[in-house]
Amino acid sequence: MRLRLRPYKKEDAGRIIAWVPDHRAFSLWCADLLDWPLTEASLEKCRLDFEDQADRWLMTALEEGGQPVGFLMMTRADYRENRIHLGMIIVDSARRGQGLGTAFLKLALAYARDILGMERATLRVFAQNAAARACYQKAGFRETGLEKGRLRHGTELWDCYDMEARL
Repeated sequence: MRLRLRPYKKEDAGRIIAWVPDHRAFSLWCADLLDWPLTEASLEKCRLDFEDQADRWLMTALEEGGQPVGFLMMTRADYRENRIHLGMIIVDSARRGQGLGTAFLKLALAYARDILGMERATLRVFAQNAAARACYQKAGFRETGLEKGRLRHGTELWDCYDMEARL
């Protein structure tokens, strides 16, 4: 499977929205940093906010045919410490379980290392998102900490793992 990485475009929004089937999946994905229900307008606001910041980008993964199959944000680029943070990582819900997420993460890490000159990447993932944690581990991330009670979702209180990959 060959993937390409490019900057997020406004036209990607409709596909990304389709990958988020319900409020629980939304919260697991973005920690409620955006408004539910997810809309093209909220993704456009996020894009415009990121456009004005020198240390962050929104990125889209494309399959061989050029169709979007993944999305993430790269934030907190620190060129002195040579580290970057990844967040809001999501892949096409119809393609999960096929290794797409791991391939996407490895591509993003290669970009961070080879293009941005980073040596470390961090991310956070909720304990309730076991599939994502396993994907991140396959891509080379290791758990470095746990924040108890990070997010309340309905009657649940979710813990959040900090993870890091050496590039």
